[in-house]
Amino acid sequence: MGFSTSVKRCGKMLRSGVEAGLFVALLSTLSIVTTAAQEGMGGGDLPTFVIHPTDAYIVKNRPVTLTCKATPAIQIYFKCNNEWVRAKFHKHFDSTDPETGVSYKQTSIEVTKAEVDQRLEETGENFFCLCVAWSSEGSSRSEEATVQIAYLRKDFILEPISQGVPNETPVQLQCRPPEGVPTPEVVWLKNDEEIQVDLDINFIITNEGNLIINQARLSDTANYTCVAKNIVTKRRSVTARVTVYVNGGWSTWSTWSECNSQCGRGLMRRTRTCTNPAPLNGGATCDGDPVQRAECTTLCPVDGGWSEWSKFSACGRDCNNWRRRECNDPPPQFGGRYCIGDNMETRNCTGGLCRDSEESDLQIQTNSPTFASARSEDNLALYISLVGAVTVFLLVCLFIIVVWWRKNRHSDMSSSSAALTVDPGKPYGYPPDHSYVAQPDLTRSTGNVRGFPVMPTLAFSDDKIPMTMSPLHSNNSLKIKVVPPDVPMTRPITPSNRSATPSNMSTLQRNAQIMSNSLPDMQPSTPEMSDVGTSTRRPSSIYDAENLAKILPSYVDPAFAACGTIGAEGGRLAIQESGVSLLIPSGAITDGHTEDIFIAVLREEKDRPKMNAKQTLLGPVVAVGPHGLHFRKPVIVTFGHAAGLRERNWELTLLSSESHPNRSPSWQNLVLIGEETLNTTAYCQVDERDCHVMVEHLSSRYALIGQSAPATQAVKRLRLAVIAAPLQPSGDYNFRVYCVADNSDELEGVVQSEAMLGGQMLDTPKILPFKDNGRDLCLSIEETLPGWKSRLGANFQEIPFHHVWGSSQTGLHCSFMMERTDPQIQMVTARIQVFQGSPEEERQSLNITASVSREGRMPQTTPSLRHKREPTLLRSESDLAIPKAPQTPAEVFRLPPAVRASLRGCLDIPNVKGNDWRGLAKRLQVDRYINYFATKPSPTDHILDLWEARNRDDRAIEELILVLKDMGRSDACLLIESGVSTPLVA
Repeated sequence: MGFSTSVKRCGKMLRSGVEAGLFVALLSTLSIVTTAAQEGMGGGDLPTFVIHPTDAYIVKNRPVTLTCKATPAIQIYFKCNNEWVRAKFHKHFDSTDPETGVSYKQTSIEVTKAEVDQRLEETGENFFCLCVAWSSEGSSRSEEATVQIAYLRKDFILEPISQGVPNETPVQLQCRPPEGVPTPEVVWLKNDEEIQVDLDINFIITNEGNLIINQARLSDTANYTCVAKNIVTKRRSVTARVTVYVNGGWSTWSTWSECNSQCGRGLMRRTRTCTNPAPLNGGATCDGDPVQRAECTTLCPVDGGWSEWSKFSACGRDCNNWRRRECNDPPPQFGGRYCIGDNMETRNCTGGLCRDSEESDLQIQTNSPTFASARSEDNLALYISLVGAVTVFLLVCLFIIVVWWRKNRHSDMSSSSAALTVDPGKPYGYPPDHSYVAQPDLTRSTGNVRGFPVMPTLAFSDDKIPMTMSPLHSNNSLKIKVVPPDVPMTRPITPSNRSATPSNMSTLQRNAQIMSNSLPDMQPSTPEMSDVGTSTRRPSSIYDAENLAKILPSYVDPAFAACGTIGAEGGRLAIQESGVSLLIPSGAITDGHTEDIFIAVLREEKDRPKMNAKQTLLGPVVAVGPHGLHFRKPVIVTFGHAAGLRERNWELTLLSSESHPNRSPSWQNLVLIGEETLNTTAYCQVDERDCHVMVEHLSSRYALIGQSAPATQAVKRLRLAVIAAPLQPSGDYNFRVYCVADNSDELEGVVQSEAMLGGQMLDTPKILPFKDNGRDLCLSIEETLPGWKSRLGANFQEIPFHHVWGSSQTGLHCSFMMERTDPQIQMVTARIQVFQGSPEEERQSLNITASVSREGRMPQTTPSLRHKREPTLLRSESDLAIPKAPQTPAEVFRLPPAVRASLRGCLDIPNVKGNDWRGLAKRLQVDRYINYFATKPSPTDHILDLWEARNRDDRAIEELILVLKDMGRSDACLLIESGVSTPLVA
C-alpha cells in the first residue's frame, strides 16, 4: 500500500492531528531513548549503511521498492522529497549475522507511479528518497535515490539514408535514437543480424550512434537498420541500403593485329576490355575507346621473273647439250609467285644424226687403227697445253710472292724505328689474339694481356736502357708482334693531327697524343665475346622511331618502359622518372647488327616475387628483353633500392626469372651479394641508393630483396607523400597518405595513378627509416583548422608491420576523411605525424594546406617529386602512354672510343705498385668481388662501363681524373684531358 497521504504536504498531516501527534511523539521518544542509551551505555558507534537505496525506474505502472540496511541501528526511517514517510508505510526487518553476531536493521518502502507523477506536476522535479538511521551515538543519512518513470518514444531524431559508395572507401550511416529514460542503447543490424563490432574491426559505432565502415567491401553491400532499446522496449529505424560499387578499369592493350592490307597502306588494330576490374553494382564504365587503330604499310608482293638463258653447254655423250636460267629478274619477294616454267632446257646437238645403229658403227670405227692414231695425236696436243698453263701460273705466283716479300721487308724496316717500350705485365693465361709491332724492351719480358692490345707505357724511368742505345738496335729482324696485321700502328699524319703535336710539347705529352691518334677502339673477337644472341641485319641507326611501340611485348605497359633499336655503337635506355635504365656498352652487339631492346617496370602484384615473412622487396621489378638475348660483353641494368646501408645489417639477394615473359615468373637466386663465386654469372654493385647489375644474358625479370642479418634490425627507407584532389567549395575533404619504399619508381607509380584521378601533392615527400622490429606504422592528425573534424571519429590510424615490410601490395596508403562543420570555411590546414611504434621514435610531419580557387584547383606549387628534377605537377594520362626512346652514344658515353682504348692499354697491364685496373676498381669502390673483372678480357673496359652507368652527373670526368691522379697515373690523366673536350650533361 502506498503512502501518498502522508507526504502530500504538511497540511495533510495537520488535518489529522492525532496521527501527527503520535508521529511527533514517536520521534521524541526515539530521541529520549537514544539519549538515555548514550548515558547508560557510555557511548557507541554511529550507524553504517550496508545497503543504500538505489535509483529505480517505474515500468508500466509497476511500483518500485526502495531498501536500506544499517548497523548498529535502533530504528530506520525514509525521508522522501525532504518529508518524513509515515511509520505505517515502513516495513522493518531485523537480522543477526550468525558468524560475527552483528545485528542489522533493514527497512523498505514502495513508491508508486502516481506519487512520482504528482511530484513532477507540482514541482517539475524528480522524485527522490533517502534513509535516516539512529543509534546510541546519533543518526546517519544514506545516499539519495531517484525514482523516474521509464519510457522510450517512437520517432528517431535522425535515421540512416541509403547510399552507394566506391569500393574500399569509408562509409558513415547516421542515427540519432528517440528520447527515452533510461538513455537508450544503439545497436546496428546488417540484413537483420546484429553487427558485432568487437569481432569485425571494419565497423565502428560512435557515441552518437552513427555506424562507420572503415573500408567498404563488396561483401558490405546490405540493408542496415539502427535499433534503439532500453528497459521499456526497443525501436527500429527505417532500413538503409548500402551499395558498394566498383568502377570499371581498362585491361592492358592486346598485341597489334596484322595489317589488313595485302599491298600498300592499311590499318592495324589492338583492343582492350573494361575488365580490370569489371564494373560492379552500378559502377562507372571505363572512359575511352576499347579499340585503337594505327596506320600500317605492307610491302606489295613481287612476282619472280626469269633471267636470260645461258649459252648451251658442250655436246654431251648422250648427244645432248643444255642451257639454264634463274628466277632472279626480279626474284620473288614479299609473298610473290615463283617463276612459271622450267629453269633448264635440253636439246639434241647432233642434228638428229645420233641413232642407236650409228652408235654401233661408231664403236666399230673407234676400234680401227686409223681412229686410234688420230686420238693419240689429239691427246699429245692436250698435254702440251696443260703443261704450258701450269708453267705460266707458277711464274705469276712467284712474282706475287717476291713483290709481297719486298713490301713487307720495307714495312718492317719502317716499323723498327719506333722507340716505344712495352710494359707487358703478367699474361694471366689468356691467348695472344692481337699484337702490336714495336721495338723490344730488353729490360722486360714480352706478352699481351687478356686478348687486348698491349699498350706502350709512357712513364719512362732512369733504370731502363733507351732503345736508341741498345746494341741490338740495328737488328731490324727482331720484332715483337702485338698488333693484328689488319690494324695499322699509326694513322697517316694529317694536317689536323700534325698540328695537335707541336714540336714544343714535352715527350710525355707527344707520346700521349700519338697514342690517342693511333690506337683505334678495338673490340677483339674472342670466344668469350662471340655473338651468341639472335640478331638481324639492319642499318646502324640507333633506333627506329616508328617501331618504338612495336618493340614492346604485350605484357609491358608503354607508360613504364623505354625501348629502341641499338647497334654496335651502344646506347642507353632510361625511364628517368623511375630511376631505371639499361646501358649497352660499345661492342656489346656485333658490328653491323642491331637489336630491338626494351626495359620496363612491372607494377602488377602478380609480377612480384613471393617472399617469406622476413624478406622485403627493396626495388622495382624490372623487365628487360628480348628474353634470352646474349651480348658480347656485359650490359648494365640500373634501378633504385630502399635499403639503408649505413649499418651494414642487410642480407641482399638479386633474383631473376628465366620463365617466359607471358607466364607467371619463376624466381631464382641470381646473386647472393657477398657470397659470389667464379660460377656467378652476374655482378651486382649496390650503392647507397642504386643497384647496378652487369649481365651478358638477359633474363625476363630482375628484383632485389633483402632481410635482416642475424641478431640485427635492418632499416628500410620509406617515402611518405600526401596527395588529395582539389578542395571543393562544399562537401567533405579526402586525402591519402602514401607510405612506399624509397626508390624513385614506387613514388612514380603513385604519381601516375593519382594523375588519372586529378590528385595533387600537398607537401614535399619525406623519408622515414622503418626498422625490422615488428612495430606498426602509426599516423595521426594534429592541428586541424577549426571548422573541420575527422569524419571517422578518430584522428589516429595504424598500418600493420607486415603490410609495410613483407607485403607485395603497391601504393600502400591510409585515407583520411575530413568533415566540414562550418559551411563557410573555404580552406583546410592540418598536420600528419607519422612514426613507428611510439611517438618517442623518429617521426616525420606532413603539412596539409589547401584552399578553394576559382578554377577548382589547388592554388599552390606542387613540390618536387624527385631529386634534381624540375618541380612538376602530376602528369596527364596522355603523357604516360609514350615509351621512352634510347639515348645515342654521343649522349651516353663520356669517354670517346679512342680514349677508352688508350686507357685499356695503360691500366690493363698489372704492375708492382698496384696502380693499374685493380687500383682503379678500389678507388671507384667496385672491388667488392674483384675476381669478376679479373676474368674478363679487359678489366679496365668493364670497370669503365660500370663507371659510365654509375656516374651520370656533370662532374663525372673531373672526378675520374682526380681518381687517376690519386693513383699516380698522370699518363692516363693526359689521355683523358687530350681526348675529352667538354664533359657531357647527364
